[in-house]
Amino acid sequence: MGAEIMIKLKDILTEGKMVIGKGKYANIYDMKKEIKDGKFHTKNPTIAVSGLGVYSLQGLEKKIKKELSSHISDLGYESGAKNLNYRLFTKYATLGAKIQGLWEVYQQMNSPAYKRAVTMYKRR
Repeated sequence: MGAEIMIKLKDILTEGKMVIGKGKYANIYDMKKEIKDGKFHTKNPTIAVSGLGVYSLQGLEKKIKKELSSHISDLGYESGAKNLNYRLFTKYATLGAKIQGLWEVYQQMNSPAYKRAVTMYKRR
């Protein structure tokens, strides 16, 4: 009975959302609704980063750049390298997850399914 409830809950939560790809860290979010509303940006889609929030592609890139530039001054010391390693590679590293999510979204944008959706949207 528990698995059946989880499947129904999952169906409710994902109803109406078109997700291209199945990224572990991020996916293009709510593409079907944005296409329907005419708000879809082919070069700057909305991205859902797992556990962190929803960003535009350019907004996520700016956030990553800002966070990386703030940690550049940490280099040059052992504690700085340890701190940078923690922020990028530990299990709960949000910066590392954002970078990996950005890479996954770029791969999704190069997929035939995304390209087909963009072509169909432009033909409207």
